[in-house]
Amino acid sequence: MKTNPDPLQDPRFADVVARLRAQAAPEPSSDFTERTLARARQPVARHLGWADVFWRAAAVLVVLGGASLWWVRAPATVAQAPSPVEILMAAQRADGGWSADDQQLRARYDVSVTALALLALMPADLAPLGGPQAKAIRSGISYLIGQQGNDGKFGADFSGADFTRYLAGMALQAAARLPDADPAWQAAAERARPHLPNSVQMAKLNAHLAQPDSFPARWADAGGPVAQTALALLAR
Repeated sequence: MKTNPDPLQDPRFADVVARLRAQAAPEPSSDFTERTLARARQPVARHLGWADVFWRAAAVLVVLGGASLWWVRAPATVAQAPSPVEILMAAQRADGGWSADDQQLRARYDVSVTALALLALMPADLAPLGGPQAKAIRSGISYLIGQQGNDGKFGADFSGADFTRYLAGMALQAAARLPDADPAWQAAAERARPHLPNSVQMAKLNAHLAQPDSFPARWADAGGPVAQTALALLAR
C-alpha cells in the first residue's frame, strides 16, 4: 500500500520548516475580542436574486389578497337598536305633536297619541326640566295647549272624546307638576281638570295607564307605532 510522505520530514523543506519554527508565536492585540464581536454583530447584506424577489412579491400579494377578501366578507357592524325614547323623539312632528300614522289618515287620534307620548316621556323624577327630552316635552305640551279650547275641552272632532280628554288632561296635569313648569301649563291643566271623566271612568282609565298592557288592543292599534312605543315605555 502506497503512503504519502510527511512533508515535515522531507529534506527539501528543511529550511522552510526551520524558519517557521524560529518565528515567535503571534499574540492578539488587546482589543481583539471587542473588534471581533463588533464585526460579528454587523448585519450581513444579502443580495437578493430574481427568484428571491419573485417569491417575496408573491407572498406579499397573497397576504394582501387574503386581507382584502376578509374585508369584503367581514360582517358589517350591527347598529344598536334605538331606544323607545329615541323612537318617540324622532317621530315628533315639527308642530310638536305626534301622529298615529305618517300619512295623517287618522288625524283624529293625534291629540290622544301626543298625550300618550308625553306621558311616556315625562318621568316623575325629571328635575329640573332639562333632560335630553325636555325640548320634545315642551313642544308637545305647546301642541296640546294649542288644541285645547278656551273652555278647557278638547273638541268633539277627536276620536274617543272621553279617552282623548282623559289622556290630554292627564298629560297636562303631569306637566304642571314638573319642576320649573311653565305657568301656562298649570293654567291649561286647571282648565282641563273639570272635564276629566267621572271617578268611575277615571279609576278604569288610571288602571289602563298603570298597566299599559291592559290598554284596549283596538285603541293601541289605531294609535299606530307611536302609541305602541309609548305604551312599551310606560310598561317599564
